[in-house]
Amino acid sequence: VREFFQAFAMNAGITLHIETRYGLNAHHIAESSFKAVAQALRAAIEPDPRRTGEIPSTKGTLSDDSAQQ
Repeated sequence: VREFFQAFAMNAGITLHIETRYGLNAHHIAESSFKAVAQALRAAIEPDPRRTGEIPSTKGTLSDDSAQQ
């Protein structure tokens, strides 16, 4: 499980911290880790209903600047 999350974080280009606070059953610990990461990723990519009509970008655009050069 640890190797999966390391590979996932490296390939996704993200920083990922998973803290296991307690638990004895390795299956349940792994299951809860996957569920927590999935919920965090969903929250990260879900559109914010408070920002309807706004472009979700700090630059004000979603265009690829590298294509213009």
